[in-house]
Amino acid sequence: MEYVRKKLVEEALREGYNLTLEAISTLESLQNPIEVLREVIKYLKTTKPDVIVINNEHIGEVGSKTVESAYAFSEVVFEKSLLKEWTPSIDIDERYLKHYEIEGKIVEFQNYFNSRYAKLKNILEQRGGPSSRLTDALKSLKGTELFLVVMLLEKKETEQSVILEVEDNTSTTRIVIPKKDSELIKKAEKLLLDQVFGVRVVKINNTLIPRDIFLPDIPIKSRRIDREAPEVSIVLVSDLHVGSKKFRRDSWEEFLDWLNNSRDPEAKRVGYLLIAGDIVDGVGIFPHQEKELEYTSVVQQIEELNRLLSEIPKHIKVIISVGNHDPVEKALPQPPLSKKYRAMLEKDREYVFIGNPASIKVEGRRLLVYHGQSLDDIIQHLPNVSYSILGREIKNVLEVLLQCRHLAPIYGENTPILPTPEDLLVIEDVPDIVHTGHVHVAYVGNYREVLLVNSGTWQDQTSYQRELGLEPTVGTMVLVDLKTLTAKLKKFT
Repeated sequence: MEYVRKKLVEEALREGYNLTLEAISTLESLQNPIEVLREVIKYLKTTKPDVIVINNEHIGEVGSKTVESAYAFSEVVFEKSLLKEWTPSIDIDERYLKHYEIEGKIVEFQNYFNSRYAKLKNILEQRGGPSSRLTDALKSLKGTELFLVVMLLEKKETEQSVILEVEDNTSTTRIVIPKKDSELIKKAEKLLLDQVFGVRVVKINNTLIPRDIFLPDIPIKSRRIDREAPEVSIVLVSDLHVGSKKFRRDSWEEFLDWLNNSRDPEAKRVGYLLIAGDIVDGVGIFPHQEKELEYTSVVQQIEELNRLLSEIPKHIKVIISVGNHDPVEKALPQPPLSKKYRAMLEKDREYVFIGNPASIKVEGRRLLVYHGQSLDDIIQHLPNVSYSILGREIKNVLEVLLQCRHLAPIYGENTPILPTPEDLLVIEDVPDIVHTGHVHVAYVGNYREVLLVNSGTWQDQTSYQRELGLEPTVGTMVLVDLKTLTAKLKKFT
């Protein structure tokens, strides 16, 4: 409530008014305190221009003149917090908290790709049964049908066919898809380089001809309502870009007003806030960035972030991940924010710091948190997808992650990836919620009963986004009921 009181006093002073203590208490108890105060000020300016101190009587006068019951003093109801008896429950997969030291040796890359292939092969064999090795397939008799698990090296197109250059851990070969097979051609068009997929083939004249292509994908799961879980919600946001001149401080403050408003039943149920990276705009991220910065050092940006986050109610558990703009290593998997910057943020409250990506359980719900750097690569390779139409195509882009069962299926393009001993970007366990950011376009949807969320941004359109034709969804957050897994997109403008 301290935050609401501060904002009320600031708003009144800005318009040349003072508030009595009773008026402040009354406004604090209302559902839309700032909006009510503005209505009161508007009323006084037109009907009582000599008044400079606002009291309960003035609030009551406005309440009697409006149909919005939240403005009426007589309508005030004081309620206890719905989360009074609630104890936070967060479990974190510690593999994503490590700082990985890579020497760049060939064996490290071999181990990484072997891990990627083995994990995805295991998933594919659960769908298609035991697979054959490529070396055995190449030695098989003509007419033999086989199931293979392969990685795509290259895709070529001729007048008559699409040729897939593929490999496994035993050999490489070509798979030829005749263009007359339109269904398979459509599937092949969506295949991404370095992607691991399953294919049923038949050997004809020493050539492997596919009969079907399928991805690891996720099984259809049933949505589970946890009847024992508390009625607690999690707020999902990302891409604050604090430090940028484009950061929408007004929208963020409106969001804080909502969080601090105990009269709103939805706000009262918020127990967690999760930020999926790009908490600050960073320094030196792209050429001439300094021209677009309000704060030109990372320290200043973190200090400002601390001021903004400290206004979040203390009972809300805040979880912070990182993105490509944040002061951590850029290659995936990214470690959590360093101790230096954690200490700066934790002057006023405690946080939970996680890496990117991260697998966590909140109230028993599995969340896969990923800032989303590889979404750029996917957008560039998917047919009929571009930034200018991302608002309607982001659904298909996000679904690719689950269909591939990998957060960065394309290796070696715009997304730097560390050759860690284990490929932590494979989606082994099917999550309840996938939360991404990075592309600044908000989306809430469902794929095979997994909740897909891209939580938008708090930064206005940049010059680079304008060149791409990308329209960001600014001032957005997604509210998820962890008991029922229902979600709602809320916008603050």
